[in-house]
Amino acid sequence: MLEKYTGSIFFTNSYVISNGDEAIVVDPGLNFKENAQKINSRYHVKAVLLTHGHLDHIDGARYFNCPIYIGLSDAEFFYNSDESLYSLMHMENPYKNLELDIRTVKDKDILEIIGFKIKVIYTPGHTNGSVCYLFDNKELFSGDSLFVYGIPRTDFPTGDSKKLKKSFEKLFNLDDNIVVYPGHDESGSIALCKKNVMYF
Repeated sequence: MLEKYTGSIFFTNSYVISNGDEAIVVDPGLNFKENAQKINSRYHVKAVLLTHGHLDHIDGARYFNCPIYIGLSDAEFFYNSDESLYSLMHMENPYKNLELDIRTVKDKDILEIIGFKIKVIYTPGHTNGSVCYLFDNKELFSGDSLFVYGIPRTDFPTGDSKKLKKSFEKLFNLDDNIVVYPGHDESGSIALCKKNVMYF
């Protein structure tokens, strides 16, 4: 079962993927405490998967007592307020004094969690450590590496437009029928993403 939560001033998409009474949370964002309480009351959350280290995708991870997975190069974002954009937003970084169970992932890693086989795809560009998570070769949680409508930003710290273009090429080799669940806006197929990226 898949549930989407969209919130904060950034309209960030956070996702809950469940199997029975167990769940995985993807990119729990800002102002997520109330949502986290609801999720924790319904499910045993076994993992938080983070596509990258910006505050609107990581801030709510602290409300779950489980391992937190993030791309290797973005793990430092928890403690670097400039890279995570807490400084830019004039917000206090809540992670500076927290001890977390952070587990870094890299390209082609396979995670097996609550019955799902999840492939990690390294997609730098929006940030240097951005990753996507491909569930059972059917659903891609792309964060800010790939949108159905529009092009991800590369002007934040560690962003790189040339790397983003190569990441697009990698993702566009996936099956056209895979459904993309991005960090902002609506979902759609890989085929639709290709069409719209070419347009922009």
